[in-house]
Amino acid sequence: MGSFRALVNPSYAEQSWIPYTNLFPEGSKHQIVQGKIAEVHHHHVVLASGVSIPFDYLVLCTGSLSPSPAKFNLDSSAEALAITKKAREDLVKSKNVVVVGGGACGVELAGEIKTAYHGKNVTLIHATSKLVDYPGYSDTMKSGALTHLESLGVSVVLNEKVAIEGLTFENAIQVAPRSIRTSSGKVIESDIQFLSVGIRVDTGYLSTLKPANNAAFDSSRLVNADTHTIKVRKTLQIDQEGLTHIFAVGDCSDFSKVPTAAACKFSAPAAVKNILALAENENSKKASKLANGNAPPAMMCLATGPTTGVMSLPLVGMRFSNFFSKLLKSKDLMLGGILADMNQVK
Repeated sequence: MGSFRALVNPSYAEQSWIPYTNLFPEGSKHQIVQGKIAEVHHHHVVLASGVSIPFDYLVLCTGSLSPSPAKFNLDSSAEALAITKKAREDLVKSKNVVVVGGGACGVELAGEIKTAYHGKNVTLIHATSKLVDYPGYSDTMKSGALTHLESLGVSVVLNEKVAIEGLTFENAIQVAPRSIRTSSGKVIESDIQFLSVGIRVDTGYLSTLKPANNAAFDSSRLVNADTHTIKVRKTLQIDQEGLTHIFAVGDCSDFSKVPTAAACKFSAPAAVKNILALAENENSKKASKLANGNAPPAMMCLATGPTTGVMSLPLVGMRFSNFFSKLLKSKDLMLGGILADMNQVK
């Protein structure tokens, strides 16, 4: 959530990588195991290291991957901090910045750069007619995002597609002089480019998962063929008989149409309640009704700097700018609350 602030603020970058050291109290029987999941089986998982971990219940929260600096597909925070530091140094030297993609990440990235470096020419290029054009969100928010960026001094180019040599999902931060030609023929000069398009979900680890005593089961049925998200019931359980002791929460599941931190926060408590209920049912031989996950309200808050941002409330369609955005998110990007949840001292 704080990746774009970390790009322009080195002290925030250090704070935003939070260790798991205090997550559980001292003496707890719980433990943190760092590793990459390779296979999921009916009652155990296998890590890439070959370590096998058994389970009675499993919650898959493997998230998604976005172009850096939003997220990093790395093994350590040190690697991510080094990439962020190099990108910040290159950004400081640059004059003309281009961000490709006008979803929430692109809007926040362009805004944070322009707020931190007022003198730079920042251009956001988006392929459609509206920014943050997600289903269920108000047009007031979408037009408000445009108005807000323009008020900061960001040049927003809509309804234009670009293909920039060397800029890819895997190489999403590029330092190179480019004369970028849009689909209509407009030319934009740039010496640093950021790609902010696309979300990828890797659920390949489910290829080994089958219900007990059903070796012929086709595991591809467990995921959406287009998005690779895990198909879940309203209860967050995998939508397959014989596998309902396994849950999926957050971006890796298809529970929410728009993958956001708020969606995870609203739905995750149901998974916890349902695991406790299933465990109690098993012990008491009773069947308790399981809880449905809550769909998040279509509320969005985009932070574009420590004191700037734009947000909207669902139903009423009201749009608020800097003051309310600062109260809710912009000041520290909710880092204080996350640190508290992780039992860390800010």
